[in-house]
Amino acid sequence: MNSFKLAYGKEILSFEVPSAVKIQEIEAKASQPIIDIEEAVRQAVAHPLGTVPLIEVVKPGDKVVIVVSDITRLWVRADVLLPILLDVLNEAGVPDKDISIVTATGDHRLQTVEEHTAICGEKVLDRVPIYDHECNAPDLVDLGLSKQGTPIKVNRRVWEADKVILTGGIAYHLLAGFGGGRKSIAPGVCGYEMIQKNHALALKEAGPSGLNPNIQTGKMEGNPVAEDMLEIARLVGVDFILNVVVNEKKEFVYIAAGELHQAHLAGCRVTEEIFGIEIKEKADLVIVSSGGYPKDIQLYQSIKALDNATYAVKEGGVIILVSECSDGIGSQPFQDYFKYGEVEDMSARLHADFTMPGFVSLRTASICRKTPVILISSLPEDVVKLVKMVPAHSPAEAWQLATQMLGQQPESIYVMPHGGNTFPIMS
Repeated sequence: MNSFKLAYGKEILSFEVPSAVKIQEIEAKASQPIIDIEEAVRQAVAHPLGTVPLIEVVKPGDKVVIVVSDITRLWVRADVLLPILLDVLNEAGVPDKDISIVTATGDHRLQTVEEHTAICGEKVLDRVPIYDHECNAPDLVDLGLSKQGTPIKVNRRVWEADKVILTGGIAYHLLAGFGGGRKSIAPGVCGYEMIQKNHALALKEAGPSGLNPNIQTGKMEGNPVAEDMLEIARLVGVDFILNVVVNEKKEFVYIAAGELHQAHLAGCRVTEEIFGIEIKEKADLVIVSSGGYPKDIQLYQSIKALDNATYAVKEGGVIILVSECSDGIGSQPFQDYFKYGEVEDMSARLHADFTMPGFVSLRTASICRKTPVILISSLPEDVVKLVKMVPAHSPAEAWQLATQMLGQQPESIYVMPHGGNTFPIMS
């Protein structure tokens, strides 16, 4: 027998499979962490992509707004970037009193004082003020419609700034292709209706899954959601971006600085190089873990790992998802959406009233219709069945179920220990 281990909550699960089965691991490539972060940031903003150095972008007298990610993206480590960025702006003749920070909350809740401190660091907040974006604020600036018909209303503070600088992190995204870059504007500092209409473009010219076939992880060209976001960000006006790519240990491995689109694309390419794993063929069975605690505390969080696993499984194959779900489903709206029934019914409901949890529910249902998903978790069996998965309580039971579903022992297996980060790409 061959054996391998996967993280499950704070524990480790051991799988044993017959030695005749071909097992391959899909794991991120080794990446070199940036040791001297200040020097790397200074070099990046002095030699940016697609624009002049940051000290030439801004000038004395400019009112500068820096957009930062909210508490849900703490891995960006803005508290490390911001002191360096503020110092560079000071050196360019822009004092702290002319700088402010706006959080790209999108349609998320407002942040607490403690969260502001966690995002920016205490020393930064002693220097410059911070403001949360509010997607339903009465003073949003109306910029009309995008080419896709999305109503554009944007944060007034951002719109009225002389210069806008975006910070953020670049990673794979199942709706927008990649996060980072333009997403700090759209949806980050736009109105609620813009966010819903933009995300609803995922249903435009929908295929059998109920989703647009161009809505894929790692795909931006032809992706209506991604293209709409970029158009809106350009219309709002972005003067410079400072984005990071981080590895599994949350270490910076690349600094993307410069023009909105060019710098972002460079960061996306680095993300692909590290986390985009080429495979020559798909497997009968994919066994995927979110990476254990805290990444698998909720099923909702683990759908990203499940989604990535679909790119490695054969037609007619099976997926085993390993996710403890110690906090349960993690999103009541996500769970509730399954009450609408089959994919077609869920899609119709989403067309009528788009929500992100609804989108994730539809994506999950579409996956489970095409490929049986066996879930090893602590969730009650009825809840697992509600979300269209097959419950299992151990690796041995999951293996037995997978073998039954396939009608034979699988010939090939991919194991994805950090499924939320790694993205299989057919070479």
